[in-house]
Amino acid sequence: MAHFLNTIKKRSTFVHVKVHGKFIRSNSFNIQIFEDLQLQNEIAVGYTATKRLGNAVVRNKSKRVMRELARKVIVKYGKINFYYVLIAKTQLLKKTFKELEVELEKIIK
Repeated sequence: MAHFLNTIKKRSTFVHVKVHGKFIRSNSFNIQIFEDLQLQNEIAVGYTATKRLGNAVVRNKSKRVMRELARKVIVKYGKINFYYVLIAKTQLLKKTFKELEVELEKIIK
């Protein structure tokens, strides 16, 4: 079932998810998940790529990849009223998109 994805834009929301949410490690990215019933039947997704990942070109590309992953996987398998924050790791750009889809799908299920 397709749901609408909201993008997390405020730093305070990122911090709230970090403090109160669940942290899951993966090879290509880390995920923070938090359930909030105030989302009103929506899924909110945030994307983080730190300077440790590389220059601006690398960070922007990793965010584009994570956005597309969210559109394909989180919309399909994500739960309503949840926040998802995807944090890029260096392995993200070394794997194929299909491998990343499978990895994210395993984590979310």
